[in-house]
Amino acid sequence: MALLKRNRVVDPDAPGVRGPARIARQSSDFAGVRAGDVVVIDLPDLEVQDAEVLVAREVAAVVNAAPSSTGRYPNLGPQVLTSAGIHLVDDVGEGLFARLRSGEQLRVEGSSVFRGEELLATGIEMTGERISEGLTQASTELSNRLDSVTANASDQLRRERAMLFEGARIPRLQQSGRGRAAVIVADTFDVEDDLKGMRRFIRDNDPLLIGVGKGGDVIAGLGLVPHVVIGTDEQLTNSSIAKAREAVVVSPAGRLDHPERFEQHGTNAMVFAASGASEDLAILLADHNDADVIVLAGAPPTLVALLERDTADVGSAFVARLKAGTKVVDAKAVRFFAVQRLTWLVPFLLLLAGVVAVIAAVLTTPAGQVWWTELRDLVASGISWIEGLFS
Repeated sequence: MALLKRNRVVDPDAPGVRGPARIARQSSDFAGVRAGDVVVIDLPDLEVQDAEVLVAREVAAVVNAAPSSTGRYPNLGPQVLTSAGIHLVDDVGEGLFARLRSGEQLRVEGSSVFRGEELLATGIEMTGERISEGLTQASTELSNRLDSVTANASDQLRRERAMLFEGARIPRLQQSGRGRAAVIVADTFDVEDDLKGMRRFIRDNDPLLIGVGKGGDVIAGLGLVPHVVIGTDEQLTNSSIAKAREAVVVSPAGRLDHPERFEQHGTNAMVFAASGASEDLAILLADHNDADVIVLAGAPPTLVALLERDTADVGSAFVARLKAGTKVVDAKAVRFFAVQRLTWLVPFLLLLAGVVAVIAAVLTTPAGQVWWTELRDLVASGISWIEGLFS
């Protein structure tokens, strides 16, 4: 909460922690943080790795616009800061960024942030006791959530054992996945970045591209052709149906309610009689159609992200990944290895160019020309000798 502006003279005798402000909203901004800074961040559920960076940089205090612990899971970032003696004020709101510039002198006292005598914002002082209470509560809630997910997954295994172990009701695609990777694309906020980072992988490996709902439009938007789109009748758009070669309609009742949508585009449509999230059924579809590797683009990459879904969906997600086993890999891992490949290629090409340049320079000297003449004569003699063997 901000108050009316007053003078900004810093009282050296006023209590609290002092230091220059350093705005670093995301962890990628930490490079500019210096010892003694009051760092202003915007990181919900502060991770241990980020907290350790701030501790290593010996900051004076941390002011977080977001809650450092939302209670979704027991994260230890806040505890790392306070254990190192760093003052942490939580949940001050994003309005602070509009009123503050890096380099301005701040004083942090309790749950309040001052610039001179001006109160800029108030939040929650994260003491060791408060953090411990939050960790206990988050651990309990996570445990209850996991119990619910485990029960749901067990029920899913019992109900769908024929599908999971025998492939019952899973459609057989006209396009085989044997000997190929399958890339499953869900329509999430960062999926386009995942796909752009995988362009080389897609070009070199010709994977089976499976769009989940609007994921088919995402694939087409990048100039690619979705081989298959999968989703409920409501999830599949007319544009994705028109662009896809095949469509799989998820229907717990096993019915294709609007066949005309597919007929008008000449798209072959099949019914997948199953319940559960379309993203998870797409994994089973790719696995049943013999894909060697299943790359997930836009799917929840972490346990926490997975647990935020509906309990029934979490159970089906767990079972689908269990069934596909080691075939499943996240798109971000594929992007990482693609970048690593290019990282080694660039120095190699530079080294090769340097060697060529040195050779060219040597050949311009008298000694180099003599060396080149001798090498050329030697190669010519070798070729003549080989030709003589076959004459």
